Amino acid sequence: MTGLARDKPPVARVLEPRHWQLLWLMGAANFFAGYDFNIVTVALPQLRASYHLSQSQASLWIAVIYLGAAPAVLLGRRADRTGRRRLLVFSISGYTLATLATAASPTIATFVGCQLAARFFLCTEGVLVWTMVAEELPAAVRGFGFGWLAMLSALGTGWSAILYGGILAPAGLSWRLLYLAAVPVLLVVAFLRRRIPESARFLAASGQGRLARSWSEILRPPHRRLLALVCVTAVLVNLSAQAVVFVVDFMENDRHLSATAADLILVASGAAAIPVLILAGRASDRYGRKPVCCSFLVLSLVGLVLFFVLARGPVELALALAVAYAGAFGAWPTGSAFGVELFPTALRALGSSAANLAMVMGQAASFVLAAPLIGAMGDLSRAALVLALGPLLAAVLIATCFPETAGAELEAITPAPSPQA
Repeated sequence: MTGLARDKPPVARVLEPRHWQLLWLMGAANFFAGYDFNIVTVALPQLRASYHLSQSQASLWIAVIYLGAAPAVLLGRRADRTGRRRLLVFSISGYTLATLATAASPTIATFVGCQLAARFFLCTEGVLVWTMVAEELPAAVRGFGFGWLAMLSALGTGWSAILYGGILAPAGLSWRLLYLAAVPVLLVVAFLRRRIPESARFLAASGQGRLARSWSEILRPPHRRLLALVCVTAVLVNLSAQAVVFVVDFMENDRHLSATAADLILVASGAAAIPVLILAGRASDRYGRKPVCCSFLVLSLVGLVLFFVLARGPVELALALAVAYAGAFGAWPTGSAFGVELFPTALRALGSSAANLAMVMGQAASFVLAAPLIGAMGDLSRAALVLALGPLLAAVLIATCFPETAGAELEAITPAPSPQA
């Protein structure tokens, strides 16, 4: 395995103060992204009630929301031409304003329109954050950096569940307050504007004339094959999105738990699995991205089967969901690493944007397919389990077709495109 060593130095010995500053800044951006992404999950039953939607109708509307990531590919190409920093600040500002507008949405169509804009900016921000960390961290600890980003995003997700399930729902307050709480992101933007550096790898590529002359460079060998593998895998992994988003709805309507109990189970299960994010990232530095990612994808399927089929009471549901989250969390930083590590600096943001778009297309497909599956199979749980087979197929692809990237310098993984004329 290229660049892979069993004896990795401790993280504290490898990371310099500038690396930690970058991790904290990028982690803060990811925290709020995780918070925003999860609102529709924790407040889904109340959202459905506000807009008078059935589970099937909600699945279709949510599918539309996820398509907001499609235009993010255009900004990915721009980031490969003009740099990462300015677009990162722009995207954080954009999703903050779109999230605030969501709070005032009078109809489901307005809600979806605002969330389309929010998802566009969120996906752009996510691509740039992961790209910056990949390009700035030493090769020996890139997996740790990816785990750090995923952990901060998961903490943001947990905070949205705590805020709603522990404070807003018991007090009878509207889900709209969750979107208003995005205001603090503006403070983060002001902080980032002054302190975030431009990627040193991008500056070097730009200064040496090694930027891609055209976006079509990514469709030429060897990038074309890698792009196809990353995108197909991203679609398959995210076919389980409907199952994950509907866990609170399932606990309330199929297992008859209260909104507070369901949200607390969500928080407890997610909290129990959060350490897996850092551990999986670091384990992938030591043992390789492929074996770690595939193992956790299989574990996520096991957890979903336990949750939707066998678990009945609150304790069983919490344990089963913790297993599902552990699998999903472990596969997250390791699988997402391929989207940024397999492409050269001149095409990295574009390749990562394409992978992100494929991820969103998989999520949207999950919701679109869930609507007829729920009708044909009679309930949410059977439909969710059919879709959860996607990650299993993704694990097979990763194990058999992907190169190993752990421990290798980015420049050694894939050759850069020809220099600019």
